Amino acid sequence: MTDNVWFDILSRASPNRPVPLDDLVNESHASQPCGKVIFPQMDLTPSAALWEREPGGPIHIGVRIIEPPEAPYSVARLLASAAMERDVYPVILSRVDYCGFERFGFRVERIPDKPAAAEAAEEEIRKYWDLAIIIDGHEIGLLS
Repeated sequence: MTDNVWFDILSRASPNRPVPLDDLVNESHASQPCGKVIFPQMDLTPSAALWEREPGGPIHIGVRIIEPPEAPYSVARLLASAAMERDVYPVILSRVDYCGFERFGFRVERIPDKPAAAEAAEEEIRKYWDLAIIIDGHEIGLLS
């Protein structure tokens, strides 16, 4: 991503929240789950040649989100600043349907809740994005 994309995220990162249109359209959806995770069970490891990266491209890091942050805008600012300063591309690994980073333009990968499925999904995403590291946002104090 270019610096302009990160500047765009920084300019949109505010505490203002959009109106949840789903709640306005139909109140009956509140009791139903918001989404469905379909993650295929495979014994074969996909070819790494499918995901070749250009030399000199950005380094991808994973940020694990187990529960939505209280202030996603402030975390978005920190991640965008780190991305510009260190030339890294954060990929959000979220175990909740809506973690708040979607509205800022970050790449958000939905991870299943069950531990075995979550581990398999994270491993597959780690391979796909060639993640240098996966950090837990709450353990490092990023999302407190």
